Amino acid sequence: MELKDLHYLLAVKETQHLGKAAQSLGITQPALTKCLQRLEKFYATRLILKVGRGMQLTEAGLLLCERAQKVVHMMQVTRQDLQALGAGTAGVIRLGVAATAAQFMLPVLSKDLLHRAPTARLEVTVGMNDLLQKKLRENKIDLILGFLPQGDSEFITRPLIEDPVVIAASRQHPLANIHPTPEQLNEYNWLLPSDNVATRQWLEQRLRSGGYAAPRVQMESNTLSPLRAVLAETQLLSFLSRRLLQAESGLIEIPLPLVMMPRTFGWQFRSLSELSPASRLLVELAEKRWPW
Repeated sequence: MELKDLHYLLAVKETQHLGKAAQSLGITQPALTKCLQRLEKFYATRLILKVGRGMQLTEAGLLLCERAQKVVHMMQVTRQDLQALGAGTAGVIRLGVAATAAQFMLPVLSKDLLHRAPTARLEVTVGMNDLLQKKLRENKIDLILGFLPQGDSEFITRPLIEDPVVIAASRQHPLANIHPTPEQLNEYNWLLPSDNVATRQWLEQRLRSGGYAAPRVQMESNTLSPLRAVLAETQLLSFLSRRLLQAESGLIEIPLPLVMMPRTFGWQFRSLSELSPASRLLVELAEKRWPW
């Protein structure tokens, strides 16, 4: 078995078609078939089954693809490390970042990185924590800059700064500077993320535990940061980072300690040894700027 055989198998999984996989690899279909037969002989098990005009991976094939992806990624990281040592270049950083962190942490961190490593290249994915963790799990990004999950984590975590989440509204909102009663809070509708997002679930649970009604959601979005102007122009309530409020003159925090959600921003990654030199430098620069 050769490393290229694993590359070929991953191409088959990606396309779900031998002909398309062979074309994407720049080889003939018979050559690809021989590669797959070689793998099946090596592992003494069927990896692929024909289904109509297409094909599908067996359970063994799926398992081998999962392991192959890790091997291929590690070889890519090793190659980048060797190139960085030989050429003095820092390579590529595949960074997942939460929207809040992208606004108030990424700008200064990028400045620090490009000052130290002007040839480094950032591939940035902005998204919710669950999406970014999925991409990290699938080796599609190298590390996450965002809020850290509470309790045990499947990833290595390194805290950087505290960033609580609070009730937010327009400065002209009738509840501005008021500690609202359940009746007062229930008069207004909300702008919130979808109900599978952890911050919304936490908010709803805390409100109910304190005798408040569950929020009536009138506007729902997969990310709240770009919609702060909507809050400033309406009487909707929302649940936002306190740092975002400080950066937005048109918004104010509604004082309700019951639902001030403690939150820590920091790094998540699989293993420090898997990170490229540039990624490790980025982690180091962040920890220098925001020492915990």
